Amino acid sequence: MIFIRFAVIIALLVMLFSNGLFSIKDLFSSSLNNKNEIESLKLENDSLKTELYIAENLSGKEINEGKWEYFYTKIFSSYPFNDQNLISISNGEISGIKKNQTVVAAPGILLGQVIKVSKNTALVRTIFDKDFIAAVKIGLPGQGEIRIDALLKGGIPPTLEMIEKSKNIKNGEIVYNADQNYPYGFKLGEVQMIETENTDTAGLFKKVFLKTDYNLTSLEEVLVIKNFGALED
Repeated sequence: MIFIRFAVIIALLVMLFSNGLFSIKDLFSSSLNNKNEIESLKLENDSLKTELYIAENLSGKEINEGKWEYFYTKIFSSYPFNDQNLISISNGEISGIKKNQTVVAAPGILLGQVIKVSKNTALVRTIFDKDFIAAVKIGLPGQGEIRIDALLKGGIPPTLEMIEKSKNIKNGEIVYNADQNYPYGFKLGEVQMIETENTDTAGLFKKVFLKTDYNLTSLEEVLVIKNFGALED
């Protein structure tokens, strides 16, 4: 009797095991298919999110402020190799970006100029580049007082040179653009420190250092002015 019961139990276990093999195969196959489908859906979802982000953030947007038409664009990250001289932006010819267009850190705050354009990107020379030069004035524009002429030379930090030694300059005075290649009156920064030593052998001129209102390494986007006619090379 015990033997018969044992035989029945063995037979039942064999039947269950045999059927279980097919169930395990089916379950494994179904699980694999579900996993592949989930991964495919996740990839599609990530792709849609990326396209949405590009459409909202990298395609650029235009604003009108006063007489200027500003076009927002993102800055490509170049950390840790960014020496603050040149920056790459995420819009180019397709977006209407052209060589010599003025680039600003914020409306009215001069940052640099587009020097090279490709289909989807552009290269900008900033005021921190040694080859950046612009005629500027020191003081508040449009208040009827005599303003001090200077030559801005790019660098870290930028310097203001060719200033007559007799001119009285104070820390904190505004430095604004007076160069025909950029919109007149755009701010570049403020006088930070006055150089005590003369910059020329004749002792006719002095220089000061420029302090900007922003840190270039923390900027994530800039604006390109699309309706200013800069001089062509």
